[in-house]
Amino acid sequence: MRKKLLAAAVLTLGILAAAGCNKNKPSTSEPTSINIEDYDIVSMNMDEYMILGEYKNIGIKYNMIEVTDEAIKEQMDLMVKTKGDKIGLKEGNAKEGDLVNIDFEGKIDGVAFEGGSAKDQTVRIGDGQFIPGFEEALIDMQPGEVKDAPIKFPDDYNNKDYAGKDAVFTLTLNYIFPDELTDDIVAQMEEEKYSTVEEMEAFAKDFLERQAQENNESNITGLAFETILSNCAFKEVPEIIKENQRAELEFRYADAIDGGAYDLDTVIKYLYDCSADELIERYCKQRMAIQAIAKAEGITATDEEVDKRLEEVSAAYGLTPDQYMTMNMTNKKKLKELIISEKVQKFVRDNVKIIPYE
Repeated sequence: MRKKLLAAAVLTLGILAAAGCNKNKPSTSEPTSINIEDYDIVSMNMDEYMILGEYKNIGIKYNMIEVTDEAIKEQMDLMVKTKGDKIGLKEGNAKEGDLVNIDFEGKIDGVAFEGGSAKDQTVRIGDGQFIPGFEEALIDMQPGEVKDAPIKFPDDYNNKDYAGKDAVFTLTLNYIFPDELTDDIVAQMEEEKYSTVEEMEAFAKDFLERQAQENNESNITGLAFETILSNCAFKEVPEIIKENQRAELEFRYADAIDGGAYDLDTVIKYLYDCSADELIERYCKQRMAIQAIAKAEGITATDEEVDKRLEEVSAAYGLTPDQYMTMNMTNKKKLKELIISEKVQKFVRDNVKIIPYE
């Protein structure tokens, strides 16, 4: 699914790309031919290229993501779905509201159609995930039962090739999940991190809260920088920053580009709905603004911090520092930029006024 050029997403990617390292497994691609030693944005005087506008106490409209009881239940449902082969019931009839695991194959005029078949699908009967009549046909089926269900596609179905047509779905009910979780059922899931319903709920809540915090921080930072960049006046974006940013994007999307099917512009247009030049310009301005704020606030990164970060990320993948830097097109200068960027982002978040939507 195509993504839009959203502030939060763009900012996060740009800053991670700034250091050529991320939380994923390092790339095994050949190192780029660009001389990354020439790039040292931390030592550049941003006053020559831009005028920093207001960046503190700016107001942004945002509703914080909160973890609800409903969200916790949905997360627990998702966790249960992955363990259906261990805890699924093997007897009884399916009823509305049951969580069931099914296989199905759909045919129109006796011919299977694209997207009409799947195996090992988990469905909550009555949730309306499928076209009308599909989930209803599962009611009263027993585990192991197979039946053909004639179902008509709605006249306003989004795929015009199927809209209004009669189909026959061959349904196989594999198993029915328990109506309620018990400690015995959770124990059957054989998870090391939880063995009771209470522990499972606590695990789900903690996971969602950490996820919500990360999303809130990313979204707030992105929205804040939307305003910060609009407050800045950019005289010039140095070519060395542009060249480095382009090289990093080419490195990040090397698999798609090297496959021969795409160039960088095609990849960026698909992912962000903008041109590579537009994305590069935006990333560069973000990086410049971050360094300008760092200078204004005296935010720095010591050599000790850089060495510690390098040791941590290298050890996490069983690599030496040199191996990690080579495989990720990075160096200590870029790691220093990353650490400063993280500190500036936190500073911006700590000094923003959040205005909830009404």
